[in-house]
Amino acid sequence: MKILAALDFSDTTESVIRTTKKIAAASSGNVILLHVIPEDNSGMEFNPTTEPRQKRTGKYYREPDSTEEGDAVPLLHDRRFRELQDMADRLKDEGIETAVSIVHGDPVNMVLEHAEKEGADLIAAGSHGHKTLYQLFVGSICAGLVRQSTIPVVIVPPKASGERPENTH
Repeated sequence: MKILAALDFSDTTESVIRTTKKIAAASSGNVILLHVIPEDNSGMEFNPTTEPRQKRTGKYYREPDSTEEGDAVPLLHDRRFRELQDMADRLKDEGIETAVSIVHGDPVNMVLEHAEKEGADLIAAGSHGHKTLYQLFVGSICAGLVRQSTIPVVIVPPKASGERPENTH
């Protein structure tokens, strides 16, 4: 089984990682950790990166197999790559084959495109628990994934994997 875990580095990220690890361990599956950098109006171009480990030199690092000029990814994105790689290393230490990928674009479309490209059998994503009014006006990445995906989608709540909410008495 191939599991694509869509990570946004929010409060739900660790819950998604724990849930993905459980599914992968139970199914002898492998994992792709995906981070989508949403489009913005900065005008900065971004090229997809899919590599288990990259070497960084100076202010920029390059895609290892690229021969094109201007294929460098700004240091701004390097931090997210390193965070993804640290998460992948933790999963690998548990015996789970893991790769990382960073893409740029619309989160729902990019997750679905990447899942299809990689032949994923399952998508795992975190829910932020927004209220209904927020989802009505802004929408939800999770709702978009569930509506549009042709493969199963697991939505992980912020407090997943046996976590108990703090007692507020």
